[in-house]
Amino acid sequence: MARFNRPLLIMSLVSAAALFALSGCSGASESKLEPTVTPPAIKKAGVLRVGADLSFPPFAGVDDGKQTGLDLDVAGALAGKLGLELVVVDVEPSKAATALADGTVDVVFSIPFSEAGLNNASLAGSYLTNGPAFFIATESTASVDASLTLDTLGSQKVGAQEGSSAYWTLASELGTGTLKPYATLRDAITAADEGDVQIVAGDAIVAAYIIRDFPNIHFAGQLVPAVPLGVAVAADNTALGNKVRDALDGLAADGVLDAIRNKWVGALPELKLGESVDASATP
Repeated sequence: MARFNRPLLIMSLVSAAALFALSGCSGASESKLEPTVTPPAIKKAGVLRVGADLSFPPFAGVDDGKQTGLDLDVAGALAGKLGLELVVVDVEPSKAATALADGTVDVVFSIPFSEAGLNNASLAGSYLTNGPAFFIATESTASVDASLTLDTLGSQKVGAQEGSSAYWTLASELGTGTLKPYATLRDAITAADEGDVQIVAGDAIVAAYIIRDFPNIHFAGQLVPAVPLGVAVAADNTALGNKVRDALDGLAADGVLDAIRNKWVGALPELKLGESVDASATP
């Protein structure tokens, strides 16, 4: 399983609900939980079993033997909102629909809304937006123009993780001659920090997490429109889907989702969605 690169950043001022969400991913509070969802909507009474990819920091991973990540913070807040204890199950993205269909998990996180046609699964709501973006090296934030696009990129070389979504988008639109491939996104960001390339393209959330170690690297614009990431339930589990949707809307209204996002990616601007995509927690 993947490990995290540095200790978590804890926000100093958050709401009481956000403090609960950020305190960990156990999903339990000191007082007795009052479940708002019961079997058969969930497999085990009093427990929300969440599927997450534990090999993909900062969404989910293992740090010093502890499961942690942005998705798991949201999962803990969601479980608490539903009055349930959280249990995290490691689920590969390609097996998400199967895990829901066979009852291994009740919900799965980090499902792009562009994959709404998954067999045996439906999206119950979103909690985050993500997509490939540009990052540049500059010592002064005052000089950062966060409006770089494919059209304004010109002939500048771009560092990217070979085989990533950003890499293939750039290769398709501008040709491989514009690219300088690296084994990982961190390697590409390190190269930009050392002056080997001027621009890096990669997953916005992952890059924003990594650049906390690189104070001279800053967001410079989106490569393509972002998409919402959602929580999926089994296609026929409308009872749980409705509860999850309401809970996510409540967490958004209370500022909990924003607090969790800020904890993990700091000053990353809100990413712009495609014109036909609804950015609210309810799809």
